[in-house]
Amino acid sequence: MKHWIFAGVSDKRELLLYLSKILTANGHRVLLVDATEQCKYKYSIGVHEDEMPLTEFCGIDIASGYANALELYSDLDRNGESELSYDYILYDLENPGFCGQDIWAEASAIVWVTSFERYALEKSREQFTKLLGQYPELQGMKVRRVYVQSVDSHLSEQYIRSFVSSLPIVWDEDFIEMPWDETNVAVRLESEHARTIGIKRITRSYKKALKELVEQLTEWDRPLTRKALRFAERRRA
Repeated sequence: MKHWIFAGVSDKRELLLYLSKILTANGHRVLLVDATEQCKYKYSIGVHEDEMPLTEFCGIDIASGYANALELYSDLDRNGESELSYDYILYDLENPGFCGQDIWAEASAIVWVTSFERYALEKSREQFTKLLGQYPELQGMKVRRVYVQSVDSHLSEQYIRSFVSSLPIVWDEDFIEMPWDETNVAVRLESEHARTIGIKRITRSYKKALKELVEQLTEWDRPLTRKALRFAERRRA
């Protein structure tokens, strides 16, 4: 079992749903953990109960409404499941404290997902500072960067990274930008209202960045990634 932590306060829902769908398209069992402050995934998938322990959506198990990872794991045990029964667990963390030190330390990948908004950048710095203060043993952890809602601007990547460069974190040299344009916004909105994952209609540039991220995280080769993406595009649920 591999687990990936996606940290940051920017909205990551579409990115993680796309990633999860590609993983399931390749035959893997995936648990997507909604650790957003407002439990945002329940609105994306059409479940509005206050408690949504575990819901299957487009072949993905989505857990939402838990206070922390230990509570989630205990609930899985009570229902005859285990985190070890999944091939991949993806954590959408707006609150880094949702996962304890062991989960952070044992993560197969830690990804900082952020837009260029100043709030997102400064809030991320605050959260990483608090996390590393609480768990000093995590200092020196390796973190990847993914920039969402990326548009042409005069803000350089070096400038954006300067918000967190002083932290005791080893930043991966490579970074990925997920392009943001009208088509991708429309696909996201229409998918939410249709209760589906409309990966087929996203732009070619977004798909290219998505494939690159998949390959970095999974170490799949390009033909396998392309095959999984094509299958994900054809699957309706």
